[in-house]
Amino acid sequence: MAHGSNRFAIYLLIGRMFTMAASFTMPLILVRFMSQSDYGVFSQFYTLYTAVYVILALGLHTNIFYFYPTASKEDADKYVSNTTVLLLLFGIIGGTIMYIPPLQQAIFGDSELGKHMGVIITAIMLATPMNIVSPLNTVREDKWGAMLIPGFVAVMRILTVVGCTLVYNDLNQLFKWLLFYQLFILVVVAIYSLRNVHFRLDLNLAKKQMAYSLPFGCAVALQLFSNYFDKFVCIKFLEPAEYAIYSVAFLSIPGITQVYDSLCQVNIVNMTRSYKTGHLEEVAPQYQNFVVKTLSFSTPLIFAVAIYAEEIMSFLYTDQYATSAPFFRIYSLTFLTSMLGAGTILRSMGKTESSFLAFAITCLAGLPTTYWLVSTYGTYGAIIGAFINMILPRLIQMVMESRLLNMNLASFLPWKQLAKILLPAIFLGIVLYAIKYVWHFSIWICMVESILYIICLYQIYIKYNIFIVSKKDIIKRFGK
Repeated sequence: MAHGSNRFAIYLLIGRMFTMAASFTMPLILVRFMSQSDYGVFSQFYTLYTAVYVILALGLHTNIFYFYPTASKEDADKYVSNTTVLLLLFGIIGGTIMYIPPLQQAIFGDSELGKHMGVIITAIMLATPMNIVSPLNTVREDKWGAMLIPGFVAVMRILTVVGCTLVYNDLNQLFKWLLFYQLFILVVVAIYSLRNVHFRLDLNLAKKQMAYSLPFGCAVALQLFSNYFDKFVCIKFLEPAEYAIYSVAFLSIPGITQVYDSLCQVNIVNMTRSYKTGHLEEVAPQYQNFVVKTLSFSTPLIFAVAIYAEEIMSFLYTDQYATSAPFFRIYSLTFLTSMLGAGTILRSMGKTESSFLAFAITCLAGLPTTYWLVSTYGTYGAIIGAFINMILPRLIQMVMESRLLNMNLASFLPWKQLAKILLPAIFLGIVLYAIKYVWHFSIWICMVESILYIICLYQIYIKYNIFIVSKKDIIKRFGK
């Protein structure tokens, strides 16, 4: 990756860290002020909201990564204008489709959430244009937009939700204020997207954008649907209080997703440039470097969180949510496969139809299995189904990508570096878990142990020069 790209990834990371902090804080507050049943209903809403507004975009915003970097100013303005209008149009069409009675019944059924259906669907429709923000600040290298816009959106959301909970403690009022919030954010997004843009629509370019985006967008839709399918089914089979227990298990580990997404975006842009300029031989090394960087940062954090799952759940969500720890442990370990960046090469080379095929295969195999698992085994079946639906498409995509580069899996992945990352983490993790199993320490002692574990592993990675920051850069900045 180019030096400038790495530097801009820091700005992306700062913005995502603000978003992470706000999103992480919101449920910690809500579980202390909402009944478990009310929090379960809100979790059902937030699951639909976060999944569906991305699904309705059908990946259209991703065309910005592909077309914008090499476009003239005139065409770049057209790409942005087309994308902004089409995202809003897709949101309206998708929201309207959700009102069709059979689909309405499939989504909401007879659940408590269905009582707020109109407000929820409208909020999702208005949220769809938000998808354009992240691609735009990346290709424009807008450091202030990258740092401030995502955090602003997340902070305004948390202020709205927490404020309504404290003032009204009523779900009807909460959903109404969330609709006002979404209207405000829509205006902010429109102003940011079209700033310094000569607004002009071009039907021919729009067709090209959709031809590129829709295959990948359908893949994204299938990916999200398969990833969230267990939660959608749980809305039908679990009571709100049970759903609340299940929902807190899907806690994002602070920092990991933000680092991955930031590096991923600039890595896709770099691989796209290499591919378009005829330097295909650069793609595999760029991808492998990306995988090593993300795994070297994330593996110690993932293992530490998995080891102390019980203590974390009790501390963050109170003792009544401690039973979610086994689900949280399984979910946290799936982050390891996320760090492999499956599908990024397909996107960079415009082979978005291959991603669609991978998720189509997953849906055909995984969704019926998940439905049966949830209906038969409840929450335990749901987490197994979630695991299948997250892992399978990544494996399929990686096989496709290796073939696209005329490589086998033995040479496609940087196995030696991965071994240097995973083996010390597993060995020290077993030692740490044994200590925890024999001596039951307080959360504060556990935190100290996990910090020492992470620092020790980072030291090992720096020694072998496989850390996210190179040994040379660390010596240059801090000395020997």
